[in-house]
Amino acid sequence: MLTTNRNELMCSDCNAEYYPFGNTRVRNVFKDLYLGGKIYSNVNKVTKVLLLGCGDLRNTFQATTSKNPKNLEIHLNDFHPSVLARNIIILKIVSARDFNPDNDEDFGFLWDVWYNIDWPEETRKRFLTVVKELMNEKLPDNVSIPNHSHFEKLKNLWSNWHSISSRNKTDGESLMKKIWGQRNQCLLDLWEVLYPGYLQEKATLKNTDLYTTSVNELAEQFHNREGFTRLAPYIQKKIYNEVLECYRKGSSRLQNDDKLVCVNPTMLNPETHDWKFFCLLTPFEGYLPMEKGELITSVEEIMNQSCSKILKRLVSSYLRRIGTIEIVFHLEEAIKHCYSDANKFDVIDCSNFVDHVGLANLVVACCQKLSDNPNAVFYTEIMTDRHHSANTIVEASLGAPLSMIPTIYGLRLADHVELRDSAIDYLRCITLQRGRPVNLCWQKVPHFQNIKLIPSPDLNRCLTKLAKSCHLTTFPKPASLTSSAGSEIYYTPLTFNYILDSMIKRLGHDFWLPDIRQLEVAPQFRLARRILEDWKNGKKMKKFTAGVVSTVKSAVSEKSTPLLRLVFVRKASYKLNPDLSGPDVHFIDNFKLALKHSSRGIEVETVSFLLPSDHGFDGTYGATVFNAFNGMPLLLLDPFESMRVEEYLVPYPMDQSIKSKLPVDPKEEMYMKVESCIESEEQYTLRIAIECDGNVSGLKISTNEQAPCESCHDVTVSLTQPSKIKPLFLTFPFPILAKNVQATLHRKSRHVDLLVKKSLLEPWPCEFHTKKSKWITDDLVPWKNESLKSENVFNSVEHHLSSQFLSKDFDVGHYLDSKRSALESLRFKLVALMSGNSEFVSYGRNDDWYLLKLHRPLLTSPMGSPILLITALDDNHTKNISKKISLNPTVLKEVMDHFKIYEKVFPLGTPKDKLDLDAETEEEFQLFRFLLRLNSTRIEPSKWQKKNIPLGGSSPWLATFLSPLYLDSVSMESIKDEPADEICCAACKKIPEKLKCCSRCRSTVYCSVECQHSHWPMHKIMCKKLVVLITGSNI
Repeated sequence: MLTTNRNELMCSDCNAEYYPFGNTRVRNVFKDLYLGGKIYSNVNKVTKVLLLGCGDLRNTFQATTSKNPKNLEIHLNDFHPSVLARNIIILKIVSARDFNPDNDEDFGFLWDVWYNIDWPEETRKRFLTVVKELMNEKLPDNVSIPNHSHFEKLKNLWSNWHSISSRNKTDGESLMKKIWGQRNQCLLDLWEVLYPGYLQEKATLKNTDLYTTSVNELAEQFHNREGFTRLAPYIQKKIYNEVLECYRKGSSRLQNDDKLVCVNPTMLNPETHDWKFFCLLTPFEGYLPMEKGELITSVEEIMNQSCSKILKRLVSSYLRRIGTIEIVFHLEEAIKHCYSDANKFDVIDCSNFVDHVGLANLVVACCQKLSDNPNAVFYTEIMTDRHHSANTIVEASLGAPLSMIPTIYGLRLADHVELRDSAIDYLRCITLQRGRPVNLCWQKVPHFQNIKLIPSPDLNRCLTKLAKSCHLTTFPKPASLTSSAGSEIYYTPLTFNYILDSMIKRLGHDFWLPDIRQLEVAPQFRLARRILEDWKNGKKMKKFTAGVVSTVKSAVSEKSTPLLRLVFVRKASYKLNPDLSGPDVHFIDNFKLALKHSSRGIEVETVSFLLPSDHGFDGTYGATVFNAFNGMPLLLLDPFESMRVEEYLVPYPMDQSIKSKLPVDPKEEMYMKVESCIESEEQYTLRIAIECDGNVSGLKISTNEQAPCESCHDVTVSLTQPSKIKPLFLTFPFPILAKNVQATLHRKSRHVDLLVKKSLLEPWPCEFHTKKSKWITDDLVPWKNESLKSENVFNSVEHHLSSQFLSKDFDVGHYLDSKRSALESLRFKLVALMSGNSEFVSYGRNDDWYLLKLHRPLLTSPMGSPILLITALDDNHTKNISKKISLNPTVLKEVMDHFKIYEKVFPLGTPKDKLDLDAETEEEFQLFRFLLRLNSTRIEPSKWQKKNIPLGGSSPWLATFLSPLYLDSVSMESIKDEPADEICCAACKKIPEKLKCCSRCRSTVYCSVECQHSHWPMHKIMCKKLVVLITGSNI
C-alpha cells in the first residue's frame, strides 16, 4: 500500500542504526482520558491503546501504573523488526513465573538484555533459553501477533540471535572484538560528520588520543545537557565518572563485572552481524530529567541505581496487572498501519514517532483510528526551537490557524499552545535537551450538522497553502534536526488527498471544495493527481515494479538524507532542459521502495508505483529517482518495457461512503435550510432560506449554553409564524460565543442572516463540563523558594518567572520594546502578581475589571511549577447588581447576599498592599480573563473557597490560579529588524525631557520616583535577573 509520507534514502551505516531503547522519559497516556461516565461504568469495558512507533516497553509499562482503566488491550506498532522482537523477549523474561524484579540476578539479567552491549555467561545461557521458547512459538500468555507473516519475520530474527549467542568461545570473542572496533570507530566518525575537525583540535589541545577525547567530550556534553550543573560538586563528579565509564564500555552493568563472553545480538545488523546501535545512546537518557526524589545521591553509582529503581517500579506495576492486560504486536510502517488495520482506539500515542513524517500525515491518520468514545485522545510531540513556538509550528505544519483546524481536521488541540502553558512539559524542557519537546493532546470535535459550508477566502487560503506544501516542486533545505519546523517537506499529493477526503466524509458534501486548478498546483503533478483520483474512483490501476540500473553516489550529501522523488521525463527533453520544468516532466512522490541489506549498508532493490492503464509511456520516456534537495538524478531505473507490470487490487484506503450532514429537503411544505455558510478565522456567516408561503415572523435564536461556560456548539433557529414550521438545529465544530449571536429576519425574501462569533478566548464547553481529573488544591504543598544561585535553580520562583521571557539567548531590548505582544505584557503582570506581597489586586482597563484575592504562599503544582491560588470576582457584576437595588424582597436579598460575600473576601477600606494593574490593551485583558477562566477548570477549589464564595453556574466568582506561561521560543531576529521606539517611562509611557534609569539594572527608565515605585512589583524579578545575567552578581 502507498503511504502519505515522502520516501527517504537511508544510504549510510549511520542512517541504518536504530534505537533499541528509548532516549526520552516515559509519559502517562491516560492523563487526559476521562475514565468516568457510562462508558467506563461497565467493569468489563476494555480500553484499547495504540502506541505508534512504540520503541521500547517503558511507555507500555507506564500505562499499567494507573488503577484505571481496569482492562487494557495495548497494541504496539513499529516498522523495525528488532524493536518488536526485543520487546517480546523482555515480556517473556518478566512474565516467567520465577522472575522477581527485586532479585538482583533476575533484574540484572533483564538490564543486560535491555541495555548492555556485551554479556557474561549467565546472561547468555538465560537468553538462549528464552529465545528458544519464542522460536517454538511459546509467546507469553497475554501476547499475540495477528499477522502470520509478521510473526515469521520475528521468528527468523530470534533464530538469528540464537545462532549468534550459540557461537563457541573463539568465535564469540572474535565477534566481540569486531563489534567493539566498529562501535569505537562509529564514535569517531560521528564527530567528523557533525563537527569536522573538532575532535582532532580537542585531542591536540588536551594531548590525548581521539577515542579518549571523544568519550570525554560526550560525557561532558551529557553532564551539561541534562541539567546536573546545579548539583553539589561531588555529586556532579560521581555522575560524570559514571557516564564516562558507560561511554567507554558501551554498557552499564548492575552486577559485578564477570568475564564477558558474547555480544548482545539484539544490537547487531541481523544480515551482516555488524554494529548498528546508535552509539551516543546511554541507558540514562530515558529516565531524565528525574522528578523530585528519584535521583539517589547517597550511592556510588547514582545513575545506575536511580534508573534501575524507576524501571523496577514500572515492571512491578505491569506484573501486578498482567492478568488484565493483552498486548498485540504489529510490524509495519506506522502511517500504513493506520489505514490497513480495522481496530479503533481510545488512546493513541505517537509521541515517539515524530521524525520524517510531518504533523499533518500523523494527525489525519490518527484521527481515522480514534474510537467513537467522546473522550478518546491521541498524542503527538513536536520540538520547538528559539525561532519557532509550538503555536507557529502547529499552524505552519497543518496549514491552518488554530481556529480553522476543527473544520479541516475534525480535531481540537486540547493543549492551549496560544498561551504556552500546559503545552510545555516543563519537566522535560528545563534542560534544553535537543530542543524543547512539547506534547500535544488531540480530541475529536462535533461535526457540522445541517450546515452547507461553501468556499470562503480563509478556507481557500488554508487549502491553497496545503496544496502547495503537498505539491512542492523545489525543496530549499532539509528539515531541522532539532525542531519540528519545516516538516512539511514530507507531505505528498496523497497527504492532500486524505485531508480533503476526511473533510468530505465529516461534512457529508464537497460544496466547500474549490476547483483544484485554483489551488496553484504545479503542472508537473497533473499525472500524480490523475493517478490518485482514478484509484479513488475505483478505476483499474497498474502496478509497475522497476529494478535499479545504477546509483549516482555524487547525488548524495554526507550531511543530509536524500529526499526522493520519482520523475518520468522524455529523454530527449531532459537532455535539452535538465531543470525538470518542461511539459514532458511528471513528478510522482507516492511510490514504494524495496530495500536490501548489504555490506555497503541499505540499498534500493526495486521501485514500485501506480499508473493508469492508458498511461501512454513508451521507450522515449525514462524513469529516474531524483534527490529532491539538489535536483540531481540518484537512481536510474529499468526502461518501461522491462518493468514488471501487474494489476493493482488494493482498494483506496479512505472510506468513500458519505453520510450527508445536510438535511434532505423534508416532505413538509414549510421548512428552513442553510443555503450557505462562510467560515473565517473569527466567525461563521450563514444564510438560512425559509421555504413557505405567507408571512414569516417571530424569529427566535437559542443555544445550548450551559453556565459557567459562555461558549457552545449548538444553535436553534425557530419562528412563531408560520406556526407549523419546525425549528432548525445547527452544530458548529468550533464553539461559538452564546451571547454574540446576531440574527436578522428578512420577511420579503424569506431568509435569515445569522452571524456567530467563534469563542477564541473562552474555554471549550468540554473543558468546563467534562469531569476530568483536577488538582486538589488543599493537597498541594507550599512552594519552598530558593535563590537563583542555589544548587537547584528550579526551586527558584524567580527562575520560573524569568523563563517566561528568556531562552538561551538574551537581549535586553526585547523587554523594553513598547510593541511587545499582549501575551508578553501579560507575562510581566504575572511577575508582579506572583513575586509581590500584595493580597488584593484590581486588574483591568476602562470599564472591565477583576478584583483578585491572592492566597499566599505560592503552592507547588503536580508538575513542579509554582502556582498562585486566586479568588477572582468579575467586578462588572458588582456594578450591575448595584443598579438593581429595589424594594422587591427577592432582588434586595440577592443584592445583600452579594455584598455580604464581597465584604468577607474584600474587607472594607483600602489595604496598604493593594495593587492596581492596568491592562495595556483590550487583547491583554481578554487573555487574562481567558487564563483565569481556563485555570478554574483545572483545579478543585480550596475548602475556604467552597465555604465563602458561590461557585459554578452563573456566579461571577472564580476559584482559579495563575502560573508562569513558559516561553517556548524567542525570535531575536524579528525583534532586531524592527525600528527602535522612542524611550518612554516604563510605568506611564510618557516621554518627558529627562528620564531616570533604574539604578540596579540600568535598563529600565522612569519619568519620576512615583512611577518607579508603582512599577517596582512588575520590574523587581526581571531587574534581579538582568543584574545576574549582565554583571554575574546577585542582588
